[in-house]
Amino acid sequence: MKIYLHKYKKMILEKWDIVLVKFPFTDLKNYKLRPALVISNSKFNDLENIMLIWIFWNKWIEKYSYKLYNDFLENWKMNKQSYLRLQNIFTLHKSLIYKKVAELKYNNFKEVDKKLCDFIY
Repeated sequence: MKIYLHKYKKMILEKWDIVLVKFPFTDLKNYKLRPALVISNSKFNDLENIMLIWIFWNKWIEKYSYKLYNDFLENWKMNKQSYLRLQNIFTLHKSLIYKKVAELKYNNFKEVDKKLCDFIY
């Protein structure tokens, strides 16, 4: 699956990748880059959108937050303690994904997947 970020740039994104997303301000003219975890599978990722969960630095409600640790991640270190906000699942057009910054380590896939399933079901 290929995601076209810019005219000349191609990137392959998979489930459990961590990406930076262009998060718009209310004026829709400017944005900040915010991290998010890809949770959609390759079949879904072949479509125009991708499914993600926001990563925040503040825990919201304990049962709706999942604490991420730096040792869960490949090739990236978080500056602050971060959390997946499980209630913030969303789809986004691929053009708003700025770049991939990391990926979840394989041995943490099942744990995060279970937390997601417990939350949704």
